[in-house]
Amino acid sequence: MIMIKKIFKDKRVLLIALIVILVLLLVDFNQRMTLLTRMRRQEKELHERYAQLESTRTALETELVYAQSDQAVERWAREDAMMIQSGDIPIVLLQPANPVPTQSIPEPVIIEHVQKWEIWQALFLGD
Repeated sequence: MIMIKKIFKDKRVLLIALIVILVLLLVDFNQRMTLLTRMRRQEKELHERYAQLESTRTALETELVYAQSDQAVERWAREDAMMIQSGDIPIVLLQPANPVPTQSIPEPVIIEHVQKWEIWQALFLGD
């Protein structure tokens, strides 16, 4: 017991114990700050993902409302199913009897290897 009192009276021992406790507290604080930073980054990513999902949901709801409308049915019937209403005059496009021939474009002549003196000769003397 006397020895313990003697140890606590020595200020160096108390100072070392206090430093050890502070170091442990700082290590724990650092770990908590790292965890907090990681969790805030994850929170930000989740908020962005949630916003994307909300915009997708809104777009899909809008598309669903349009798909159930009379305008969508009429558009599908006229454009995709090629249906007509009573009173419409159908127009059928036929291919021309005498098609106009297209002119073929001649392929360019590619010279594989030209010497420099040949270029100068063609420039000054012509072909």
